[in-house]
Amino acid sequence: MFILEESTSNVQITSINRNYSRQLSVHNSSLSVFIVIVKMTLCSVFNCNERSENQSSSGVHFHVFPCRSKSPTRFRSWVNYCKRKNFNPGNGARICSKHFKSEDYNQSDLLRQQLMPNIKVKVKLNANAVPTVPQNIPFTSNLSEREKRKMSKEKKQIISSIITSTPKKLKPSFGSFENSECESSDVDEVEGGNLVAVTNESFVAGKQNEIGIQCELGSEVLKSHHNLSLNLSLDEFSTSEDESFEVYDEDIEVIQTGKNVIKKSKEIENDSCYIVFWESLSILFTRCHYCNAKVENIHNYTKGAMLAVQTICENKHIFKWTSQPLSDRRLVGNILMGAALTLSGVLFNQMKTFCSSLKLAFFSRTVYDKIINNYTAPVVKLIWDQHRQNNINELKMGTSIWLAGDGQFDFPGFYAKYCTYSVMDVRSSKIIDFKITQKGMVQGDLEKKTCESLLQELEKNDECNINVFLTDRHKGIRCYIRTHHPNIEHEFDVWHLSKSLTKRLKTLEKNHHSAFMWKTSIINHLWWSAQTCNGNGTVLVEKFTSVLYHISNIHQWNDDNGQIKKCEHDPLTDEEIKNKLWIHKNSDSYIALKKIITAKDLLKDLPHAKHFIHTGRLESYHNTRLKYMPKRIHLKYEGMYIRSIIAILDHNSNTDKKIVGDKMVYSKPLGRYTIKNTYENTEGNWRIDIMNKVHLMAIEGSSGPLKLPEKNLIPKNIVQTPKPDIEELKSKKYSRFK
Repeated sequence: MFILEESTSNVQITSINRNYSRQLSVHNSSLSVFIVIVKMTLCSVFNCNERSENQSSSGVHFHVFPCRSKSPTRFRSWVNYCKRKNFNPGNGARICSKHFKSEDYNQSDLLRQQLMPNIKVKVKLNANAVPTVPQNIPFTSNLSEREKRKMSKEKKQIISSIITSTPKKLKPSFGSFENSECESSDVDEVEGGNLVAVTNESFVAGKQNEIGIQCELGSEVLKSHHNLSLNLSLDEFSTSEDESFEVYDEDIEVIQTGKNVIKKSKEIENDSCYIVFWESLSILFTRCHYCNAKVENIHNYTKGAMLAVQTICENKHIFKWTSQPLSDRRLVGNILMGAALTLSGVLFNQMKTFCSSLKLAFFSRTVYDKIINNYTAPVVKLIWDQHRQNNINELKMGTSIWLAGDGQFDFPGFYAKYCTYSVMDVRSSKIIDFKITQKGMVQGDLEKKTCESLLQELEKNDECNINVFLTDRHKGIRCYIRTHHPNIEHEFDVWHLSKSLTKRLKTLEKNHHSAFMWKTSIINHLWWSAQTCNGNGTVLVEKFTSVLYHISNIHQWNDDNGQIKKCEHDPLTDEEIKNKLWIHKNSDSYIALKKIITAKDLLKDLPHAKHFIHTGRLESYHNTRLKYMPKRIHLKYEGMYIRSIIAILDHNSNTDKKIVGDKMVYSKPLGRYTIKNTYENTEGNWRIDIMNKVHLMAIEGSSGPLKLPEKNLIPKNIVQTPKPDIEELKSKKYSRFK
């Protein structure tokens, strides 16, 4: 409702609505105008005073007249009930709920209203409902017909002087006022012209309107016969996101709980899923879907996660409903749930425990395995083949190929069954390929044999000319690359070298504590030496071993060739020299530390770290693998293969995450707090692509189970001893406990 109030120096326009209030000023001291717009719904029945502003307190709601063309008899019954002469209902005409009996309403809606008193429930009328509640018509006025016509004429003349147009039926909009004579929504453009006019609650431009018309805000065009300058801003009427207002249009639903009104949510997509309780769902099956008659029989059954309901009403109409779509007897929902379960890394037993705790219907392990073999695995394998080929093509387009490889076992210790060897592109940090070897498929070390097989496949089948190959200090792999691939430059991971050196330095803690105090500085010096050697292994060794001079407070010396060498740090002050814990060259601590620094195997491996590359991103990928393949869970070969692909897709889709900040964390190995980078959230678009393809396959049909080329090489059993007789084994069983 808008009210224009008189003031001595200006005209105040006040917008009044439930939970909504704004004021505008029009400066003109000579104007005295009152304009009223009433936004409400009135009952069309004669002598009924119910209106929408009393709706929340009285519980009365309004119903639209039936369609004249579809239900002419019912429409005429509604019109006759209103007891109004020459009454022709318009689009906004309504009859309030006081004129209907409880039998005229949908019983399911009434039941929901009783069970959910704090939620606004839209109660619908039955298809053949007619207002039949008796009316109390009071004594009419004693005015003559001439006096009535005279009063009506005077009323029309007063209203027509300020009314020029009628708003169209629109949804409520408190954020804009549109000028019908100008396409622009900026009201400032009418400055210097006429002020816009408004509508009356019961009259339109020279024609009397039905009392039941709803006047909506948002399209009024205000005009005045005074020359005023109206300068309004749309921002004054714009509502913030947290402001709520009551919607009167019956096509818009709101959920009201007490004093809070929740706006209608975004449009729900067709493939959205929700968990629904049977207690809430069963209310929808109390009435027939076709004729709204009472349901006599209701039958339901479940198949996996699908619920099917069949109802039979009094008129023998049979209605069937399923909780998920079907395609040629295939339960699409079950297939998608099984695929999503695998792609998310959740194990079946975990999901089964969750469903049983919630009493949520779910399918069995046998059905889950069929879904993986016939739908999830073929789609994942198809996407992996394309993804792998694209990565190899990008790899070969570069000037050189630098790869990093590392193996991971499925079980800690010496009881592993599988070894998965993965190869990563050093520059892009993407996993290029992987290989899984089961115990019993090859003879010898699992990690070495898997690495050999993977390198041969990349060089022969994919024609990749590998320049640098980075691994840990595995002796078998080192010997294989040196003898079978002499053209490949074999590099060692700096992190593994520093880890090995740290273990050796920790042996000094007990007997040579002064040397042990230099542990962190020596490790940092190793990283700095590898970073600044410019790819020269000899320089790397010289820089690293020079730490022996520094710890004894010698910062300039002559090498074996007589050349003068010195530390590259800035000159130390007297205070710094005084506070350092220097180690004398003749002390036992210095000799013990020198033995570790100049160890032959360490100096032999140091030149292999001259390119300063490490497998940190590869170790991060191994952590991602543990999400899909925990080491405490046994998986079959096919399961290891598919979940390895899923882990690679997850890792490769998030290799370009940007750093968004840092955080302080406590490091257990360091025993102190440290700063670590924080990255963007991981992306899961690759899951959506797989789910879309699984959905399409579920509709069109599966192309068959997954077939692996290594299927014939996989041993059925890794046990090397024959299975004994169970009765004989029971007879030899002995327990210390009874």
